[in-house]
Amino acid sequence: MLQIFRDKSQSVFIQAIVLVIALVFIFWGVGANMMDSREAAIVVNNQEISFQEYQSTYDKLLSSYRQQFGGSVPEELLQSLGLNEQVKSQLIQQALLRQGAEAMGILVSAPEVQTHIQEMAQFQVNDSFNMEKYKSLLASNRLTPHQFETSQRVDMLSAKGVQAIGSFATTVTDAEINDLFQQAKESVTLNFIKISPSDFIDNVVIEDDALAEWFAQNKENYKTDPLIKLKFLSFQYDADSEKNEDASNTRAAVFQRANDAYEGIISAGSLQEYANIHPEVDIQETDFFSHLTPPATLDNSPVVQEKVFSLKTGELSSLIESPSGYSILYAEAIQAPEIPSLETVKNQVINDYREAQAKILARNKSEELLKALQEGGQLPELGKANNLESKEVSLSRSSTASDTKEFPPNLLMDVFSLNSSKPLPEKPATVGEDLYLYQFTGRTLPDPTTLTAEEEERFRAQLLNAKQERILIAWIRNQEGTADIFTNRNIQ
Repeated sequence: MLQIFRDKSQSVFIQAIVLVIALVFIFWGVGANMMDSREAAIVVNNQEISFQEYQSTYDKLLSSYRQQFGGSVPEELLQSLGLNEQVKSQLIQQALLRQGAEAMGILVSAPEVQTHIQEMAQFQVNDSFNMEKYKSLLASNRLTPHQFETSQRVDMLSAKGVQAIGSFATTVTDAEINDLFQQAKESVTLNFIKISPSDFIDNVVIEDDALAEWFAQNKENYKTDPLIKLKFLSFQYDADSEKNEDASNTRAAVFQRANDAYEGIISAGSLQEYANIHPEVDIQETDFFSHLTPPATLDNSPVVQEKVFSLKTGELSSLIESPSGYSILYAEAIQAPEIPSLETVKNQVINDYREAQAKILARNKSEELLKALQEGGQLPELGKANNLESKEVSLSRSSTASDTKEFPPNLLMDVFSLNSSKPLPEKPATVGEDLYLYQFTGRTLPDPTTLTAEEEERFRAQLLNAKQERILIAWIRNQEGTADIFTNRNIQ
């Protein structure tokens, strides 16, 4: 998934198309410091790009990724995506496209902008443009008609620039179409075997010295979980309170009690002193527990459970709010993780050792067979001699998982790089924990006379699109190389 994002983010054509899509809702959520700054975020050939535009583009890109991931993006993935660089690249390229369009004498007239806006579905009622809805939606997003119409003119100018540059690619030859047809419709036949570590589990010999050495190298994996012993106060909402008309008042009362208790603890100096002053308060205690075995009396909300193991010995938490109420935690004692003796975890260590050694045996076997293939061996015979099932499969570039007969679809592109002079992969292919060896046996090309008119038109469009993309990429790269570009340090 991550690689797909990276590939697409590098496609200038795709970026350009994204940039010229009309922005109906532009959010001006920039920080106070940026709003006060009179400097531009980016300057391209003396054309300024504001911090508002930078932040709006950033937010839109982030929102797009969040939608793809169901509402949230893992922080590690978010950092690896390099959103700042993507946004800077998009804005610079958009500015260059506008400038290029203007240099070519391309204009966007007021009637064109008006027609474009009137055709937007967001502003229509019963399939007709509605002025009241138009003004209402703009006002709700803190936009004036002039601001919005200006942004549309800019986007339309960029779109015309893309079209004008791409228009230099107009010709696709019959030979190019036939080549693409041959690639799309060719099929490759091969033999393959799957080598799974599970097939070698029974071959693993357990020796005490080897097991002890392996445990010593991997002992950190068997470290026990940290344990904590708590005292805590819990202020939970009444389950029936949500059904009452005064639910909000009830919740407010629970907060007030929790807040009063927290302030009382701070004033008393400790939870224990507070308990001495208020013997009526129910301070609950736990035995030592891990994150896997929380006590039933403790709020099981993730926010509370996460806070528990961030505490240090003798530390009092803040007032923690959760969907079910409020909690105040005090870490009475913590037992640090420990590395157990081999004897106490021996069964688990033996299982893990078997799996690890089985992987090594599977890898060794796959490399042994690949060497035999490179020396002239044939996969069916080698598989039979080693009690491994060899299968034959015919694959096309459009093969689906159901067509590949257990051959991993993600290896298809590698398969089509093979031929009679290079029938084998350079190394065994790894898919999950399994290893695959495959051997090219033949290639079948389609009959050119079977190319249909529909396919010809589709291939022509694909080739033309690819040529336009290459021209656009070359133009953008050339413009970037000669442009005077300034990037504010606040967004670097």
